[in-house]
Amino acid sequence: MRIASIKPNDLAVVINGHLVPIGEALTRQGALPKGASMIDLITQYDSLKGAIAQAMEKGSPIKLDTKKLKPPVENPSKIWAAATNYKRGSEGLDDARGRGTAGTATPEEILERTFLKPPSAIVGPEEKIIIPKAAESIFPELELCVVIGKKSRNLSKTQALDAVFGYTIILDVTARGYGSGKGMPGSRCVRKGFETFAPIGPWITTKDEIRDPHNLLMRLWVNGELRQSAKTDAMVNDISVLVSYLSQVGTLYPGDLIATGNPDAPAFQQQLAPGDQLKAEIEGIGTMNLTVGKEV
Repeated sequence: MRIASIKPNDLAVVINGHLVPIGEALTRQGALPKGASMIDLITQYDSLKGAIAQAMEKGSPIKLDTKKLKPPVENPSKIWAAATNYKRGSEGLDDARGRGTAGTATPEEILERTFLKPPSAIVGPEEKIIIPKAAESIFPELELCVVIGKKSRNLSKTQALDAVFGYTIILDVTARGYGSGKGMPGSRCVRKGFETFAPIGPWITTKDEIRDPHNLLMRLWVNGELRQSAKTDAMVNDISVLVSYLSQVGTLYPGDLIATGNPDAPAFQQQLAPGDQLKAEIEGIGTMNLTVGKEV
């Protein structure tokens, strides 16, 4: 199932190029409170499946308009993001491992590089990534994003996928040239934390729809030019490892997001400019379009 947050304040199932609003119907059934968010739906999803099916049966489909979409999750308690989590070792877009020199860090060392992005950085489909005044050189990093479905703590690797609700697209936007340029790893949270630096969308695809999250093609175009192309099977630490590890650090809550890593090294990325048009696509999930503006 593909579930979207839509304007002004509703939830919808995406099916056959249409949106079927379900939020108000679930409220009328007493299944969700008025104005319920995606996090409310995720939290109660297992008990809502029958009610959702009934709401869809009685709902009136409307043609899908991406301008009606909001970020699928607007206020997660946190966004975790994996760093240097792809094997790399190639130079071409057709290799699908990620471009750049293969790293020498162990998987355990790579786990320790995971960082936090603030939820205030979230924007949705068809919105603008804004270049801050003090941060001219910004770069988009397309990543598969895990959406947590259950309150979870101290999960084993075998338990980890049970805590996953579904998947969406995230761009881990980075102001690479911001600040002194010293201690770059230590400044990740700042350089990646500006407003609009976490576009997510276009919706959440529930995990039962994704046969293998480690076998998805991810592609990013800027102004029609293919800038990134890689498969998720090139992750160093897979989703089970990431979810388990982060659940040892702190409690994961429904709606929490985990960005699973960017395939390409910085040398193979190009900075964004005002007016750029971005198209991000992940197999099995969908496509999200964005534009770029500049802070005034």
